[in-house]
Amino acid sequence: MTKQEISTFCVDQLAEILRIPKEQVDVNAKFARLGLDSAMTVYLLMELEEKLDLELSPETFYDHPTVDALSAYLAQKVVTGPQPAGAR
Repeated sequence: MTKQEISTFCVDQLAEILRIPKEQVDVNAKFARLGLDSAMTVYLLMELEEKLDLELSPETFYDHPTVDALSAYLAQKVVTGPQPAGAR
């Protein structure tokens, strides 16, 4: 998937999770600023893992705290494939 496709998927999921219109999801706002709590973060993480066939950790959201940053990171991860455990 491309960065744009991942970003669109994230926006769709966030709008559903937060029960807001997609247009209100700012891709440059931090997840916490959007109103995402830890339980919602885990739900989004699970949806992304399933969609992208990747294993992610909650730290991924802290290291890449916006939809734009997360999408760029995940698009690169999809291209390079999963890394061995412990590698960053």
